[in-house]
Amino acid sequence: MEKYYAGIDIGGQGLKGIVLDQSGVLRIEAMRNTPAGEGRDAVLRIVADLVKELSSLGPLSSMGVGSPGGVDRAGVVVGMAANISGWAGTGLGEAVAAMAGAPCVVRNDANLAAYAEWVARSDSSWALLFIGLGTGIGGGFVEDGRILGGCNDRAVEIGHSIIEPGGRRCACGVAGCAEAYASGPSMGRIAADLALGRDAGLGSLEPRGLGESLEGSALAARARAGEQLNAHDVYAAYARGDSLAKLVDSIAAAALARAAAIGMALLAPDTLVLGGGVIEGAPHLCSRVQELLPKLVYHDGWKDCRVEKARFSHKAGLYGAAFYGASQVEDPEGLAALATKALACFASP
Repeated sequence: MEKYYAGIDIGGQGLKGIVLDQSGVLRIEAMRNTPAGEGRDAVLRIVADLVKELSSLGPLSSMGVGSPGGVDRAGVVVGMAANISGWAGTGLGEAVAAMAGAPCVVRNDANLAAYAEWVARSDSSWALLFIGLGTGIGGGFVEDGRILGGCNDRAVEIGHSIIEPGGRRCACGVAGCAEAYASGPSMGRIAADLALGRDAGLGSLEPRGLGESLEGSALAARARAGEQLNAHDVYAAYARGDSLAKLVDSIAAAALARAAAIGMALLAPDTLVLGGGVIEGAPHLCSRVQELLPKLVYHDGWKDCRVEKARFSHKAGLYGAAFYGASQVEDPEGLAALATKALACFASP
């Protein structure tokens, strides 16, 4: 009988699901909008609808689910999610297992992204640190196939490492987090602050040339016209040589390198993977971070570590959910073969 491995990634704006067959072929990919503001029960109804579609080919062999926030060992959500009211306390693992009629595991979404990237390199990486840049900045660490989850899967929240004490206020309420400088929305806000002459809270991250005139910057003109900017806008302008976009890029690269350096000093990875939607629009950040690390980490902390772009792109969390679910029913060799085949299909759709 054909085996089907499913994964679901629950985001604040959308719920995504995939099904891989035993040959690693993507058989189903589905998406639903997150019912913003409608609460936990509404989200669970959408999850049930998504599971029904993912089960349409036949019985599922396994299910993995990625959720924002903390998740305990029983698959119960123990942390809040900004866009899902009442999410804390949701018995997600038990609920989805009943919906799917299959073994279900739930982990933090960034940890599952790290898992996907490690499985894709299991023949060459022992210890992998993942940093994902999107609406926020997530992180995960996998050593020899084991996710470092810490208390309630909250380990490696690298976006909330302090890289500029007393700096920009993060959405978490603390000043100076990496997320306040290198996430997609933060890049847009920094661009606007600089264009409008406001204090951007850069401190030691202030780049050389900040005092240069931004006259002629189309990105600055858009900010002055009241447009709300994000990383996509910044890197579209960067590709055209926009002076303001170059400044914002240098700030984000420096902040990201500082956060990565903290992770490397603590965890000693052999591979640092950068992923998420921001990296898709700015792949040069990988090489830029690698250039900066020797100035931020002691020699033995960086000399054996390579910096790479995520192989599963912005879908690493989704594939990680499917792989982690499969790891509960497959042996390591079978899982590695599944990941290799899935990566080949992903790279050559």
